[in-house]
Amino acid sequence: MSEGELAVADEVTEEGNIAETPTIEEVDEENFETLASLQEALKKSRWNVFTFLGIALLMFAFALFPMPMDADFEYGTAEKDIGFVWGPSLAGEDFMDVPYEVTVSVERLPPTTENTTLEVYVLQTDDCTNTEVVSEAENTAKLSDSHEYQFGFVNSPIEGKEYVFDFNLDMAQYCLNAKIVYDDGTVLDPSATNLKVTGKLWPNQVIAGVPGLFFLGLSSFAFIGAQKVGKKVKALLENDKVTEEQIVLEDARKQKISQGPSGPPKPVAGPGGPPQSVSGPTGSPQSADPSSGPANVASTPTESQRAGPPPASSTQASPAETFAEPTESSTYEDAGNGYFYRKMADGSYEQTIYIQDQSGQYIPYES
Repeated sequence: MSEGELAVADEVTEEGNIAETPTIEEVDEENFETLASLQEALKKSRWNVFTFLGIALLMFAFALFPMPMDADFEYGTAEKDIGFVWGPSLAGEDFMDVPYEVTVSVERLPPTTENTTLEVYVLQTDDCTNTEVVSEAENTAKLSDSHEYQFGFVNSPIEGKEYVFDFNLDMAQYCLNAKIVYDDGTVLDPSATNLKVTGKLWPNQVIAGVPGLFFLGLSSFAFIGAQKVGKKVKALLENDKVTEEQIVLEDARKQKISQGPSGPPKPVAGPGGPPQSVSGPTGSPQSADPSSGPANVASTPTESQRAGPPPASSTQASPAETFAEPTESSTYEDAGNGYFYRKMADGSYEQTIYIQDQSGQYIPYES
């Protein structure tokens, strides 16, 4: 390859590199678009954090709110039909069992309380009024470690003291019985005994707790994502090419463009026909009197005595001079891409688009 061809190839390569190199305006616009998208993503991430965190808090509040209940103490025994306990727990003891807390306050006891036992039963049965079924279930609870029939006791209870029993229940129908008996199973004198039995049940602990943990995890992931996006926004703002002043100027420029003319210029009515003809002199000019000499220059009248139209040699104004020059109070505002709008003194815009010629003059744009 000759030296001339190499020179031509180098010039073509340089021109291609120059053409592919983005300008500063293009880089700024790209940074503005990236910054706007990142700020929008940051706003969404923060909303996601608060939304998921709010849902998680509601779920936890619903899961930790207990269902209170109390049992009526009659004939020496406090009985309560707990009803159906719902939950995802399977048969047997597992982590999804529904917690049930029973509190027994011994308010009054007979004078003799030797060899007595405070017994609390939580029995899985459908009919709490069936004495035979309940009695058989109490014996099963005492003799075996059954999860269906649960049993708690305290030997030699003391008057004025409070006792708390914890149970874990499967999803089923349950009954509660609490009483103080002697060693032979005989109930203490009901007239001299009084028990206050209350309970707290958390059936929604698993149903609402697991979704609460899930939404709490989503909130954590959203928070991490918001932190990453926030670092990117901070890095762009710290860049010399994108500053707060440039962002404000860019927003102002967009607002000016949006406030410009809302449509094409309105048509203006032109002349309705050709110009009317002007009548010239009707005859030849009169000849001067030869006998009279030249008139004295000082005595020449100041006003012209000629009547009729001006001589044909006088020049008429060119069409370009007929356009009204813009007043000093009007300004031209840059609309971008080389176009300008003319803003009048009253703040309105002229419905004409202007461009600049080579000499810097503003001329109407013709498509």
